[in-house]
This record gives sequence, C-alpha cells and structure tokens, in this order.
Amino acid sequence: MTAVNPVAGAILLLTASAVVGLLALIHIRTRGRVDGLNLRLFMVLNFLLANVVSGFAHVLGWSKDRGFYEVLSGDPVGSTSGLTTAAWATFLASCALWAGLVVPRPRLFPARDDSREVPRRPLAPENLYSFAAAHRVSVGGLALVLAAAGGVGLIRVMGATTDQTGGRIISVDGGNARYAFLAGWLPWAVTLLVLAFAARRRATGQAVWNTLLLVGGLAALAVSATWNGGRAEIAYVAFPLLAIMLPRISILRWPLIVAGAVAMVVFVVATTSQRVGATTDPWSFIDWQWGRFSMSAWASNHTALHGETIWSALINVPLALLHLGGVSVDNPFRSMVQVSGYDLLGGEDQIYVVPGFSAEMLLNFGLVGVVAGYFLLGIFSAVVSDAYSRSRSETNRLLLATVGSTLVFQGIVGQLESFEVFVTLSILPLWALWVAERLFARPCDLGQPLEPGPAASSAPGSPGGQCGPNGTSGATALGGARAPARL
Repeated sequence: MTAVNPVAGAILLLTASAVVGLLALIHIRTRGRVDGLNLRLFMVLNFLLANVVSGFAHVLGWSKDRGFYEVLSGDPVGSTSGLTTAAWATFLASCALWAGLVVPRPRLFPARDDSREVPRRPLAPENLYSFAAAHRVSVGGLALVLAAAGGVGLIRVMGATTDQTGGRIISVDGGNARYAFLAGWLPWAVTLLVLAFAARRRATGQAVWNTLLLVGGLAALAVSATWNGGRAEIAYVAFPLLAIMLPRISILRWPLIVAGAVAMVVFVVATTSQRVGATTDPWSFIDWQWGRFSMSAWASNHTALHGETIWSALINVPLALLHLGGVSVDNPFRSMVQVSGYDLLGGEDQIYVVPGFSAEMLLNFGLVGVVAGYFLLGIFSAVVSDAYSRSRSETNRLLLATVGSTLVFQGIVGQLESFEVFVTLSILPLWALWVAERLFARPCDLGQPLEPGPAASSAPGSPGGQCGPNGTSGATALGGARAPARL
C-alpha cells in the first residue's frame, strides 16, 4: 500500500480544518444568542488565520520569506520536518476550539434572579452603571496621576534600552522593570480618561463628542503602546476602549470603523517593512509573522518538555512581584521563548520567536495537550464572552473586554507566560478600578442608568439618579420597578 504523500496529507487536513472553522463561524452566528465582544467569532477567525491560512501559505509555497523553520524539507518533502503532526494538530485544535466555545456549561452557582442570564440582544449603553462617569473628578484625577507616572516610566525605559529591534524594546537594564510596568500602564490611564469624560447618551451632539474622544484616545494609545511591540500591542489596548465606546456612537460608527481599519492596515504594513525589510512579500506576514503553523511542525520535532513552560508561566507573576519588591529569584524553568530562542537562534536570551499556543501544547503534552488546551481555551473564552453580555457594569465590561482582548491577541499566537502577565500585572489599574467600584459604588445605582428618565430624575432627594429616601433609587422612590442590583 502506497504511503500518503506528506504534503498532500497536510493539504487535506488543512482543508478539513478550514471547513471546521467555517462551520464554527456559521454556528456561532446562527445560534441565536448574543456573543459578547464577538469573542467567539474573533477566536475562530484568529485561529483560521494563524494556523490554517498560515499552513496553506507555508506548505503551498506562497510565502517567499520562509521564517525561522522550513517545513518543506526531507525526502520525500515533509517526511522528517513534523509536517504531518502539525497538520493533525491544526485539525484537532479546530474541532476542540469549536467544541469549547459552544459546549453547554453546568451552572455551578444558581442565579437568584434573571440578571445572570445572557440577554437576547446587547444591552444599551444607557442601561449600564458607569463608576467612571459617576465619579468623574476622582477617576479623571487618578487617571491623570497614572498618566504622569506612565510618562515617567516610558521616558526611563526608552533611555535604558539594552535590546531593541524594529523600533520596539525587547528588554531593559536591571532595575528598570518597575518603570517598564509604569510605561505599560499608560494606555489604561488614557482609557480611564476617555471613559470619565464620555457622554452616556447617543444623541447627535453627544455622539460627535464621543467620536472625538475615541479618536483622540486611540491616537494616544498608539503613541503609548508602540515602544513594546507595535502591531498586536496597539490592537490589544485599543480593543477594550472600542468595545465600550463604539455602542455610544450612532451615525459615525461605521465611518470610524472603516477609517480605523485602513489606518491599522497601513500601520501593520509599515511596521512589518521596517522590521523585516521593505521587499518582504505579504504572505510572509500570514506564514510566520502572525501565522504559527510552521512553529507547530518545529515543536513536533523538538524534545518533549513535559510541562516545563507551563510551570514557568505559573510561577512567573509571583516571581515578578518578588522582583519588584527587591527580592531577586530566578525562574528555575524555561519559558517558551527561551526554548525557541535557544533552538532557533542559538541563545536563550534571543526571545524574539513566539511559537504560539499550538506549538506550546504540542511541545509539552503532544496531540493530547493540543486537544485539551484548545478545548479549555474555548471554554474560558465563552465564559468571558457570556459574562460581558450579562454584565451591567461598565467597569466589569472594561475588565472583561481587556481579558477578551488578551485571548484574541495572545491566546492563540502568544505564550502562556505572557497571557498570565497581561491579565494580572499589566492591567493592575483596571483591577484597582474594579475594587474601587465595589467599595464606593452606591448599591441603589447598580444596574441602573446613570442618567435616568425625567420622572426618575425629578424624584425628591435623588437628583441625577442618586440614592433616594431610605436608600432607594429615584425610580424606586416613585414606585417604579427596581432593576436587579447585580453587576
């Protein structure tokens, strides 16, 4: 019996993966439930781009710049490079991700009212509680202080660079890590300032004001986030602000989306040309710069790590906190970029190559790890999406949108160690705002609009929807039904 040609087999499996991805997209769009942040949709699209289209680009030879690992090697071609394993991993991962995104989840804690149910349609911005708008002066003032501290951190980091490539800072001298964190918090200061001054309604004048705020905020984010990466980092910090602000813009929404998409494409092309040369072909971006298929093939040929990079990720944040406190403790385990740097570039300090989630699971646990990892990634993404849809708090939504952004821009193409940092230390200002809301928000306002209707705003003792007599909201004081007080 003639053995299947590795290239032909890989193309067949990649085609099957594409079909699974398209079916998943159709299922998600037609299942009749709100997909908060469109997170399920974005996760599948990112998987298709980073693994399936990337695989076609590499295996079919569309990309002329082949990246860090050549899959089309051996005799016959692909027989010894890990091509078949990478193709199987892609197909199994597409099935596992789809299952994780849509599988029914048991309800561990039964809801006491319907506020935990995913709504049939997205909630209007007017029906969200905004802690930033309720405390504009306090939140805005603290955001300005944070912006000043972030600016100082950015200046210090830019002046303490030890390794820089393509206009981005890879590492800084010892003792400057705390300034790197301050610089990383600058985008969240910009986000909080925009939310503090944004209008709550969607009338024409207020929509124009919100558009101007959003454009200014995005421009500031672009400036504040380029130092540590550029392409994915700007999208990562912009995603939460867009999720919160776009629903507040009516007639100007689609022109802004189109203009922003064009600007982002131009920026990506310019940044890519700066890093790898102006003559690079567009398919190289899909193949190995954003794509990760060839890295799965590399991982299948590497010695199994048996969870080493997972342990490195788990203890990374505690060790970072000790380091910030002046206690220097080395991580005994290697991170994923240290493994790839040593194997592909000749040194563990060459932390430029990020193999991606498929490669990390394959390298640590084989194909079983790929299936389990993507299933859990899908479940976690679905939990974040549904929690965003249910939430009636702008602060909650901002935090969930940031976690969702991390899933989109780090979950599939990044490494677990970076993901852990991105959802903890990198967004400490947002966690602080979340804690502040729980300490200082008025219970009678939770789940209520900040700007109630005329009847509620005229309630005695409750101007602007503040607490009325006996701790009730203005609407309740007038006999209206009180909305659930859950966030």
